[in-house]
Amino acid sequence: MKHVSAVITAILITAVIGLAIMVIGVSALTNTNTVPLQNSPNSALTANNLSTVGSSAAQSASSSSDVQQLQQQVSDLQSQVDQANQAIQQYQSLFVALQQRGLIQIDQNGNIYLRQGESDSLH
Repeated sequence: MKHVSAVITAILITAVIGLAIMVIGVSALTNTNTVPLQNSPNSALTANNLSTVGSSAAQSASSSSDVQQLQQQVSDLQSQVDQANQAIQQYQSLFVALQQRGLIQIDQNGNIYLRQGESDSLH
């Protein structure tokens, strides 16, 4: 009796899973919302057509808030660049001061040599 109930349960579970697979397959076949493959040979042609349509739509859809947001991002990035340039200038002046005092020596390749007492240099 146990074997019969196990076989019936297995058949029911298999039938439910098979039915679910068939429903998903039919749904996928009848789906009208498709996306073109990105690696297909026709994707370049489709991408060109979509970019032409997309560029005209983007031009008409751009608003002043989008422009302001982009300007704010540019401003933020410019301030980050300015801070990085200030840090670089500080490092450069530090290296010049260390070179003038004879504590370091920088060759043409950018290698830095440290002076240690009476010995020549350490790399």
